[in-house]
Amino acid sequence: MKIRSIETFVLEFPFRSPFLIAGGVAGAPGTPSPRIFVRLESESGAIGWGEATPTPRWTYETTETIVSTIEKYLVPAVKGIEIWNFDALHHAMDRAISPGVTTGSPLAKSALDIAMHDALGHALNVPVYQLMGGCRRKTFDLSWMISVSDPSQAGQLAEEGLAAGYDVFDVKVGMHGEAGDLELVRATRKVVGDRTILVDANRGYRLAAAKRQARHFADLDVTLFEQPLDGFNLSGYRTLAASSCVEIGIDESLRSVADLVEYARADAIHVAVAKLQRNGGFHRSRQLCQTAEAAGLGLSMSGLTETDLGLAASLHLAAAFGISPLQLNGPQYIESPFLSTRVWKGGGQVNLPEGPGLGVDVDESWVRKHAVGVSLEHD
Repeated sequence: MKIRSIETFVLEFPFRSPFLIAGGVAGAPGTPSPRIFVRLESESGAIGWGEATPTPRWTYETTETIVSTIEKYLVPAVKGIEIWNFDALHHAMDRAISPGVTTGSPLAKSALDIAMHDALGHALNVPVYQLMGGCRRKTFDLSWMISVSDPSQAGQLAEEGLAAGYDVFDVKVGMHGEAGDLELVRATRKVVGDRTILVDANRGYRLAAAKRQARHFADLDVTLFEQPLDGFNLSGYRTLAASSCVEIGIDESLRSVADLVEYARADAIHVAVAKLQRNGGFHRSRQLCQTAEAAGLGLSMSGLTETDLGLAASLHLAAAFGISPLQLNGPQYIESPFLSTRVWKGGGQVNLPEGPGLGVDVDESWVRKHAVGVSLEHD
């Protein structure tokens, strides 16, 4: 069951509403937002699909670099590998694009890793979560994103989330100043009552501001304060974690299992955020989740506004480790017209898709028809 072929497709999906993070605008209404799909086929005919989400406001991988990395470097390195041999897959990808000051194009690598898990699941007629050794839950709460350009808009957006059936709210801060961010969270709390509120700063604060905000967020019964500081700031996170009554979670700075070990040893983290694309797919995300559990840490999960294909992949990881709620906001912002049946059926809960592999049926003819070209040349 060796890898026979790998194809890449760039699809564009318009955003329904603005999506802002501390790094800038991640999506705007009507603006095409690209996703790179990977179709992997084994010599026995098993097919698997994976997804990568270029998010230049969040990390360095763009549509062009993901496509060129996969087609020019990763595909030649991994063809012929057995589809069950995930260790060999990652060793080959790391030889082609080596980890250095970063983990080495994890978004591109994740698309291949996910596609290979999907293909193996189809070949064995088992769901991906079985390949990871377990299933602790099958129903999950999703969060409704509060991401606005003006804090005064938070209340209305929170009301929309309640009307849509959500009980968990993920507030994006770090872009309105301390007072504006606090107004944003207070307005959300006023509308949602005693429902769960998570806060994500996307590296938007310095240490002193993060310590002040943590005290305010505790008063507002915020459950998780995610990624307040930038970089591999071990001393800063240790100081913040020791003083904060709100659990501190780390996402962008958690580049690898080795990073997690250092944060855990330093008592600098309460919650490890599992993110399939950030860690290069299932293989290393599973290692990270196992390490976090062994260290006695909590687990959360977020995504990169994936389609239902990426949502399904994250649900399999969440099922294996019993993670909920999930900050997977793709259904709030984009459609997934390429699936015969949607994973998300509406509302603030989602069920684990059943069936082999990821449990989704990709309309390959739709993907081929709507794929767009990408220029890899510079003027």
